[in-house]
Amino acid sequence: MALAASSIFSTTIVGLVVLLVVILAVRNIWKKKKAGGGCGCGCSGCSGVCPSKKTTPE
Repeated sequence: MALAASSIFSTTIVGLVVLLVVILAVRNIWKKKKAGGGCGCGCSGCSGVCPSKKTTPE
């Protein structure tokens, strides 16, 4: 019985750590998007509109 409880406890701890990492990664991506970040690879590599790219009128 103690071995099964130990296994469940360790599996739960590992699962919570993985969940925490995923939550922090999603939060980081969300904050970057909210702050106006584009694809994150620099404006020269963006295929879409990059908010930090300076546009000059022609």
